[in-house]
Amino acid sequence: MKVMTAMYTLKKGGSYDRFKMLIEAILEKQCEVHCLSLTPIQIEHFHFHNHVIYFPFKTVNGLIAKLTVFLVFPLWSLWITWSNKIDIIVAFGSLYAFIQGFSKWSLKRPMVTLIRGDSSFGLKMQNSPKYFLRINKRIEYLGLLFSDRIITNNTGIQREILRDLRKKDIEVKVLFNNIPPMNISGTEDIYQTRAKYGISVDAKVLVTAGIINRGKNIEILIKGLPKIGMKNFYLLVVGDGSTKADFQYRDYLKGLAKTLEADKQVIFTGWLEKEDLRKIYLAADLFVLSSKSEGMPNVMLEAMGIGLPCIGSNIPGIRDILQYDELIFDPLDEKALVDKIWQIFSDNPFFDRVRRLCQERKKVFLFDWKERAFQMVTMGFDSACKKS
Repeated sequence: MKVMTAMYTLKKGGSYDRFKMLIEAILEKQCEVHCLSLTPIQIEHFHFHNHVIYFPFKTVNGLIAKLTVFLVFPLWSLWITWSNKIDIIVAFGSLYAFIQGFSKWSLKRPMVTLIRGDSSFGLKMQNSPKYFLRINKRIEYLGLLFSDRIITNNTGIQREILRDLRKKDIEVKVLFNNIPPMNISGTEDIYQTRAKYGISVDAKVLVTAGIINRGKNIEILIKGLPKIGMKNFYLLVVGDGSTKADFQYRDYLKGLAKTLEADKQVIFTGWLEKEDLRKIYLAADLFVLSSKSEGMPNVMLEAMGIGLPCIGSNIPGIRDILQYDELIFDPLDEKALVDKIWQIFSDNPFFDRVRRLCQERKKVFLFDWKERAFQMVTMGFDSACKKS
């Protein structure tokens, strides 16, 4: 089977990690993958063909890059699909579904679209004009209509898509993210990690992680920290931004911590590789994700996989992971969050219950994501695939 996809560039973050995992899953089945991009996609495999469009500018995050993707990719996709006799088109997001929809419609190829979150939420966080939001919503809707099958990673988005499509004859399935296999270091790393950040052995440590943007709502954690009423208490913020607006938000958070005289308690580690992030998880007492919107956060699943107790916002994606009321909170209610954290660290039986519930939920996400993703993407279209 020959598969066509597109990704203008790879960035940091769980969504891009899943894109690479999906490509690897298809390649492992000895299928051929053709990928359009503006920058090289670092995947080394005999059956991986990266069609990089010449782009003379240094930055691929600006308006020119986006216009290039929007205007050039559809025709380039059509050519690659036709000339390479592509069997199936895989769109990683509704925008790519819209862009590749011309190839799907013209050449009558099946198209599977993976939806990883609410892209319009990010635009709202950037205070995009209303007309732009309306255009974006229309493009997303058309992208979904072009699709033969849609795979999303949380039940909330599945319900929204089914509602928007209004019983159109399109499959909408859910594939949760999984907890990837992890090497867990020895306990000696716990002391070394805490010492690295100037944290004593007896301190209580919260950690939050991911791409730092306004949707992560980290300010509620920083504002609540002094109100928890516990001494020797720290918050580790792991991650960094990916856009100018993200870096401005990060600087705002640092300024907020200083204003609240909590800058010694709030530690920004910057972006960490997986192994160093796992050392942070081992050294922490509680993982907290206060986001206003998520697809299905890999950082939370990885924390749970390490055995770190987790709490998070009562929003789709996080609710699919945690489920229990003891583990979720209203991301707009600072007092509720403060009370929950205080209860976890002051009420030992409650903390034990939180830990047990997280261990129970962990079992749901221990599966082979690559195998399941491949089956869901190719099911019904896989007659040409080589059996492995």
